[in-house]
Amino acid sequence: MHGKFMILFIALAVAPFAWPLPSPSAAPQIRIVPGSAVSGGEIFRNKGCSNCHKFEDMSGANQTPSSLAAALWNHSPKMWRAQQNGNLKPVLNSSEAADLFAYFFSLAYTKTTGDPSKGRVVFEDKTCAGCHDTQIGQRRSGPPISTWREVGDPLSWAERMWNHSNSVYAEVSNHGLAWPRFSTNEMVDMLAYLRSAQNSRTQAAFQPGDAEKGHVTFENRCETCHSFGNRTTVPKVDLLTRPAPDTLTGYVAAMWNHAPLMRQRAGVDFPILGPGDMSNLVAYLFTQRYFDKEGNPTRGARVFEEKGCASCHERLRPKTGAPDLAAANERYSTITVAASLFRHGPAMLERMEKQNVSWPHFNAAEMEDLIAFLNSRLIRTVATTQN
Repeated sequence: MHGKFMILFIALAVAPFAWPLPSPSAAPQIRIVPGSAVSGGEIFRNKGCSNCHKFEDMSGANQTPSSLAAALWNHSPKMWRAQQNGNLKPVLNSSEAADLFAYFFSLAYTKTTGDPSKGRVVFEDKTCAGCHDTQIGQRRSGPPISTWREVGDPLSWAERMWNHSNSVYAEVSNHGLAWPRFSTNEMVDMLAYLRSAQNSRTQAAFQPGDAEKGHVTFENRCETCHSFGNRTTVPKVDLLTRPAPDTLTGYVAAMWNHAPLMRQRAGVDFPILGPGDMSNLVAYLFTQRYFDKEGNPTRGARVFEEKGCASCHERLRPKTGAPDLAAANERYSTITVAASLFRHGPAMLERMEKQNVSWPHFNAAEMEDLIAFLNSRLIRTVATTQN
């Protein structure tokens, strides 16, 4: 079951890599980003997670990195106690945790199946039906839906449509029509309709995307006008200040909606994407934004104190032997929290139980704020180069 789905759903990135921090004032610790969903699926099985957890348990469509990290933290004591009977205590390093996070989030896309009947209405309302029929033999100007082989893979379809958008732009302009814009839900439903019009019974098949290659695509195709953070003196559109889609299909809709403005600005230099570029680019955009939600360090300081973290990691550290959290080599994130939990959590739980101290529980907002606080006081230990 898991192997089948890992063939189908997107890997948010490949091997984890260090990323320059967005602000020169921030501590330059290594930043870990999501890794390979394929490797994460193997870890999920090899570490014994699949012994207790089913595919359906991990595929919540509304899950966020912070809610996942909080759920892992809150669930851990129960998990460790259950593992004692089987003598299995999985340990994760940051690289493995990055892969596991990518796997969890790839699972969420099983929920975005769409409604073909609603998609047909969208297809007609957006005037797509004015140019495209369902079958070969009709006489409208555009190719019929039955020849659109990429609709089983929305990112490949988006890549083809992006490259084809010049022709679509000219067509709608000549007929005095507005550029058809799509919400995320409309795009999901329309893709479901396009698959049904081909009598296809397959689900959306997101092919693996490589975020590192997507970074190269971004530099070559997009960086003239766009940036992540204010890293240059040349005025650009800082994507960190703009609303970001919550799903990969949302990026498909956003790219399509952006095409006419891009065409107007670029003219004959409109960027054409090569095979796989869209998948890689979306993987890069997704990891840059989705896993980078900042919490509030002031609130995080209160969480650090109220949950008892300060007691062991600050005031009683010589006695407890707890690590100095300000001296970490990696910048804190939901991924590194999960990795630290698997490495040190069982020993920490054992010490807390001996001292009759309750295991702290976190919600998603508290996890975000705690991470922001921990990052705010990191001691500079790793030299990096800013872009």
